Amino acid sequence: MKVAIIGAGDMGGWLAKFAKKLGEVTVSDMSATKAEKVASELHISAKSTTEAAKQADLILVAVPISKTPIVLTKVAKVAQKGALLSDVASVKADVVDAMKKIKADVELVSLHPLFGPGALSIKGKDIVAVPVRAGKRYSELKKTLSKMGAKIMEMDADTHDRIMAIIQCMSHFVLLAYLLSLKSRKELKQVDTIRTPISSALNNLAKTILMGSPNVECEIQLKNKYSRVVRNSVLEACHALNFAFSKGDTKYIRRIFRESLTTFKQDIIKQAYVKLYKQFEEGIS
Repeated sequence: MKVAIIGAGDMGGWLAKFAKKLGEVTVSDMSATKAEKVASELHISAKSTTEAAKQADLILVAVPISKTPIVLTKVAKVAQKGALLSDVASVKADVVDAMKKIKADVELVSLHPLFGPGALSIKGKDIVAVPVRAGKRYSELKKTLSKMGAKIMEMDADTHDRIMAIIQCMSHFVLLAYLLSLKSRKELKQVDTIRTPISSALNNLAKTILMGSPNVECEIQLKNKYSRVVRNSVLEACHALNFAFSKGDTKYIRRIFRESLTTFKQDIIKQAYVKLYKQFEEGIS
């Protein structure tokens, strides 16, 4: 299989390295220098987007969310008949709308690997697929990824964006708020030296956000039409909690525990607790 990776950023570079397991890989980018750097490091070829796309059986577009629809449209015009054209954008509404307008005789499936370039493999990882015009090549790719240990979940674009509003937008918003809150505290320097297992885990999670790009972070929040809804729910929850603690309303806090305990199974809660302490113990050993 010939694979073209369009975009040589962090995720594009990761995909290019991974795609070597699938076949012959070519990478391209608006910056030829960036593409050549990735190609040199991975011992693959770097070509223009047109050259890379027209020779590929599988084309993966890994560019910023806002640019993905137009790149898909342009690439489809030069892709060979029957090729699988995909992307890895983390917001799907505009991407899938653009795919539906493509007339070229290519397979179209929008993918979202639910992990970043820090992943060592796809084993045990989740990948969401939004089939638009799926065929033989997608079926083969899905089978290959599954054999490698990935879990492929198919859904429509709207369902994907609703779920990602919680999984990405809400969780990232909470961590960014934590970082912003820490900044205002004089005791910030002591946070890394005086810890509880929970504070240590939260602090480490917040730090991982900083490994990403602020541009990507903004696009995740701004491009997902459901992000404001979940951000507002976080703010409302914070106001309600603050009010309850300020009034000494222990019944409200007990109700949160009671309702949350019915949401999650007891064995799942216990597993999370054990895992937290295991990670904490490993961090101080």
